[in-house]
Amino acid sequence: MKTPTHLSKYIALFTVLIISIFFFHSCQQDSTVDVFQEEEYIKKIEAYEAKIASLEEKLGQEKSNRRRPGNIIDFRKAQQIYKAYDNRADLISEAVGPVNDINNSARGAARFEPTRSLFYEISELRKYLAYIDDLSKKADIKPTGLRFYFALYPRDHVSSSGSNENARRQTIFIAPTTERKYEDRIVQMGYTLDNNFKVVFLNKDSGFSHLRRNRNKSTTSYFGKTSGHDKYSLIANEMQGTPPFH
Repeated sequence: MKTPTHLSKYIALFTVLIISIFFFHSCQQDSTVDVFQEEEYIKKIEAYEAKIASLEEKLGQEKSNRRRPGNIIDFRKAQQIYKAYDNRADLISEAVGPVNDINNSARGAARFEPTRSLFYEISELRKYLAYIDDLSKKADIKPTGLRFYFALYPRDHVSSSGSNENARRQTIFIAPTTERKYEDRIVQMGYTLDNNFKVVFLNKDSGFSHLRRNRNKSTTSYFGKTSGHDKYSLIANEMQGTPPFH
């Protein structure tokens, strides 16, 4: 057997070196291609996501435009029914009589101006709805809507801010409703929660009759059971009421 010459050894080493460089370069190219392709894919994905978001927004606007609520009235109708309340407001002013307050004491008695609108901040309304959902779920009762109750502040009414400007004025309070059978029919009945986290329905048994013939029924026995500070109450009030704008 012939002993390899130095030249043969050099050729072999050179060949190994060339092959190693080739594989190393190939790996680098593959790595570069992979990184480049990944960046391209990411850019394409981001472009598709932006397009999808744009389409969803456009679709949402189109749906919103198509799905106009059935209870929307036009401006003229709103004017008509607002104006129709003027006579009722005049009767309220006459029934309440003139009023004396700090602002009018120097000028004498002023004509009582009934409340004609109520303001509730959207953010507060959203908090209220979330509060209803949370406590109702814990109390295992399903809310179906809201019921608005007409009410009247007494002469000695003072708001949580310490103001008495709404004393003797009309107001409303709000309570969540649930579907319930009542006197052989299904109604959306208002409810709240007592201090023991029990459901209390706003019906004639608790002093909230909607029937004229029962409106003078005494409810002292029921209200005597409450503390006046129900920590789980679901009834909302404290809205900003205003007389007509001049």
